[in-house]
Amino acid sequence: MKRKIDRRMLQEHFETRVGYVYDIRMRYHCSLDDAVDDPHPEDPRRTHWIYNLLEKSDLINLMHQVQIYPATNAQILRVHKSKYIEALERTELMERDMLITEQEKYDSVYLCAESYYCAKMSAGALIALCQGVASGQVDCGFAIVRPPGHHACKSEAMGFCLLNNVGIAVEDLFYNMLAKRIMVVDWDVHHGNGIQKMFIKNRDVLYCSLHRYDGGEFYPGSKEGSMDQVGEEPAAGFNINIPWVASGMGDGDYMYAFKNLVLPVAREFKPDIIIVAAGFDAAVNDPIGECAVTPECYAAMTSMLKEVCGKIVLSLEGGYNLDAVSNSALGCIKALLGVKWKAGFIPEAASYNGYATLSAAEVNGVPMSKHIVSPSWKAIPDWSAEFEVVDAYNAEPSTLGKDVVDQVINIHKKYWTCLHTAE
Repeated sequence: MKRKIDRRMLQEHFETRVGYVYDIRMRYHCSLDDAVDDPHPEDPRRTHWIYNLLEKSDLINLMHQVQIYPATNAQILRVHKSKYIEALERTELMERDMLITEQEKYDSVYLCAESYYCAKMSAGALIALCQGVASGQVDCGFAIVRPPGHHACKSEAMGFCLLNNVGIAVEDLFYNMLAKRIMVVDWDVHHGNGIQKMFIKNRDVLYCSLHRYDGGEFYPGSKEGSMDQVGEEPAAGFNINIPWVASGMGDGDYMYAFKNLVLPVAREFKPDIIIVAAGFDAAVNDPIGECAVTPECYAAMTSMLKEVCGKIVLSLEGGYNLDAVSNSALGCIKALLGVKWKAGFIPEAASYNGYATLSAAEVNGVPMSKHIVSPSWKAIPDWSAEFEVVDAYNAEPSTLGKDVVDQVINIHKKYWTCLHTAE
């Protein structure tokens, strides 16, 4: 029989109250063209696998569920144009053929009759969690939400995104005077063009994106993700793009960027809250990102940001290998909780469809019935990036990765004093 963690016994060791938001109804957003053996990469099971792993590891019992509601029109319209929202509302009454015709108006988007409702739930859930963290209801949190949002623009859906969850949440915090300075860290493997456009002139929002760029050829395929996009006056310097030039970027590249650029600037900016556009498509074995970031590295990045600002919210964006996305999210949540980290095993994807090769009853490559409790639970939680994930934390950057980060540092030295002393 699976041994349960005694929450009352362990709770005294958890000074951080970690919130989460989740609603199974977000799975209703699905592609009408999906085949059983060939699901769309933005698979409805993505959120379920994360939640399932949290349940199996018993971490869910140490977290606080924040009540959620769909985002209201007033909240959505602070970011999106009314004509676009009216177009999304009409999809709720469309038949299959009309929906397929409608989705073809956008770039890399699918629609069903439930899509707009799910998008409102996704945005509303993030709003609720950000409000909870900013107001002190909880200290930090993870939003297990879909559809994702960082590509969505004011009048356009794109890149699997319908509503810009992070953008809506940021504007809601400002509107309710729950924050004055907000940092958005976007580590999804794709550039968050939608978020960047919304805050390109706002010096109260520091946007920092680490993404594959490939000379502008990687999705979304524009020059907006280049390193010379530093923000527009009066917010020059408040938009930081770290554009990887090729696939294969891994722990060392991300650690080098964090230690020498992201964290120093974050400390100088002094955000009231950090929101992470937490895509896990740069993870090992992701079929789209083709990079090599491990769950330990995602845990380390979370812990490092948490040291800068305890009020931190991670919001799920991309990630298309179900094992990778769930293990990476688990690493981040362990870092938020302060639990000692033990790496999970991510099986190598045999083909493009490798993200769907394991059943929901299996995690880390073994049947969950054999997965009792992580050995890390034998000790009082005392998480440290340097100690627990030493391989990821101390990983060396590639030549290509280091060169990109050094170039971005050189560009932003004129805006940030801290970069004059960066290693």
